[in-house]
Amino acid sequence: MRGILGTGPGRVGLFALGIVAVLAVVTLVLAGRGMLTGADAQPAERAIQPTGAEEATPEPVAETAAETADQTEPKSKADQVARAVKEPNPVPDKVSDAASASASPAAAPAGAAMSLSVPAMGIADIPVVEGTSEASLSQGAGHVPGTGYPWVPGSNTYIAGHRIGYPGTPSDHVFWNLPNLSQGDRILLTDSEGTTYTYAVSRILEVPPTDLSVTAPTGSDVVSLQTCIEDYGDYWTPGPNWFVRYVVQAERV
Repeated sequence: MRGILGTGPGRVGLFALGIVAVLAVVTLVLAGRGMLTGADAQPAERAIQPTGAEEATPEPVAETAAETADQTEPKSKADQVARAVKEPNPVPDKVSDAASASASPAAAPAGAAMSLSVPAMGIADIPVVEGTSEASLSQGAGHVPGTGYPWVPGSNTYIAGHRIGYPGTPSDHVFWNLPNLSQGDRILLTDSEGTTYTYAVSRILEVPPTDLSVTAPTGSDVVSLQTCIEDYGDYWTPGPNWFVRYVVQAERV
């Protein structure tokens, strides 16, 4: 019994060891609660703050004007002219009035409204309005933006119209008889001031929709009338595909 409960050296050693253990536990508890100071007091983790540009959230990159234009604008005047006289079937096909730049000004000058008469086609004083949207074409025929005007020397005044068009409007079959024109037939354009410009048919072409050469100046004053035909040599099938562009050019006399 004395070996366990007595007051000899063994008992003192055990008592000292117990005190050291208690002190160690207290120290660990205080450290865990952040109550120590000095170099040994380090938090378990720290919030990471941005230290430079590489840490910041990148700003969104704006689209370039070219990229935006590529998505919203017609790809070229070929796209515009090719679709200009696509017959309504049944919902009008909207076409932008924007066109590629050319030697002639793209914007219509004041007083650019004209009227068209072609005796051999049986049409007289048909309105020619600026642009080739359906809103324009339904009023009669449309002047293709970016091409010339009869009062500008050296112009190719390029006008598009429907074969079938809209019943009850000036566009109704306005260019249906275009394939009936032959060499020498007269085409008359009258401007907003009442001046009439007379032309005689000089050339007839059947071209694919991608052929832009027909819209370019020819070196003389000409007017070009364009419509659609179903296929090469097929002038009287009323659609539905309208694969070919039929163009009549006339020189001023």
